[in-house]
Amino acid sequence: MKTVLRWGLLYLLLLTGLTALGHYNQQLNANLTALEAKETDLRQKETRLLLQRYQLTAPLALRAWAEANGYIPMSLGRWAHPGPVPERSRP
Repeated sequence: MKTVLRWGLLYLLLLTGLTALGHYNQQLNANLTALEAKETDLRQKETRLLLQRYQLTAPLALRAWAEANGYIPMSLGRWAHPGPVPERSRP
């Protein structure tokens, strides 16, 4: 009878340990799934931001911004030559 009781106790102890290990693994799996979902969201956000950056720094977008802020192309600017540059007086 003592042998059956010992084996039964050992069986229950191992079963409890296995249950605890399974629960721990399920928690790790849930955390991993959440991290993978967050990684996917961050990658999509990165892609959206890169596309937005390329749209804002495209040559035509920069030209439109410059014209809206009063810049003119260098080729259309008037170049006034003030003459010879005066020398600095030395103290």
